Amino acid sequence: MTIIKTWFGEIELHNDEIVHSNVLKADADAIAMRLHEEEFADLDKQYRGRLRQMAIQLRVVTSEEDYISLLRAVAIKRAKEQIAAAFARPDARVMQLIGGIDDIDESINLLSERLLEWDILEFETSRTSDFTETHDSQSTTYLTLKHEFAESIERLTEMRKKTAGAIELEMHAIAPNLSSLAGELLGARLIARAGGLESLARMPASKIQVMGASKALFKHLQFGAKPPKHGLIFQHPLIRGSPLNKRGKIARTMAAKLAIAARIDFYSKKVHPELLAQMEKRARELNKPAIREQI
Repeated sequence: MTIIKTWFGEIELHNDEIVHSNVLKADADAIAMRLHEEEFADLDKQYRGRLRQMAIQLRVVTSEEDYISLLRAVAIKRAKEQIAAAFARPDARVMQLIGGIDDIDESINLLSERLLEWDILEFETSRTSDFTETHDSQSTTYLTLKHEFAESIERLTEMRKKTAGAIELEMHAIAPNLSSLAGELLGARLIARAGGLESLARMPASKIQVMGASKALFKHLQFGAKPPKHGLIFQHPLIRGSPLNKRGKIARTMAAKLAIAARIDFYSKKVHPELLAQMEKRARELNKPAIREQI
């Protein structure tokens, strides 16, 4: 006797023949609800090709075309439900906000580079002495556009401040320990890169340490280059501000503390301010110059 679970219900087989079933009729909502509430393993290959035949035999659908239509409707409904659930999570808002910060930074950099190039061009042009009235007219339009570009940069800068403020509020609510230890923006970047706070909480410290250094890690694994000492966490002032030969050890310690902070935030939500103090103390110890023994 074999019991298999399909997306439209359970089927009991004996000698490869259906002897009993508990299936849902062509109701996309009911089937999607069942898929949400229950989990079932992938079917063996020998049954995958028979699902259409079974569905028709059990009168879930009346034809292969109906089978495909019902499967499509269920898949779309489940996808919409999963997307809605994902965006309802607080860490999803953090991930969207930090992505917005990156988009704003990129736009500001591009506009700033363009303004700099225009300033250089204007300076070089002003050195020539063959201006005409046409050039003067074009120059007025040119200056107007430059002014609008500068205003756009100011608006984007203000938007960035507001977005950063929203990230701070969200991070203090969902990840207070990570915020205290890493800072709100770096903590949000770690959550976004990991794919969520839960994923970050499940990561080993060694992976958190090099997260964001995928290119350097690939070169190490593929070509034998030196392994990366840090990834995103290099943005932390305790690592960035330390001597080059100390950063590896400090990054290792920081990654271990970040792993603890993420797990506390996800599983208990209790605030442990001592994590930052412990990290700062360890960084001072590692940064102390070695004392050579006098002979």
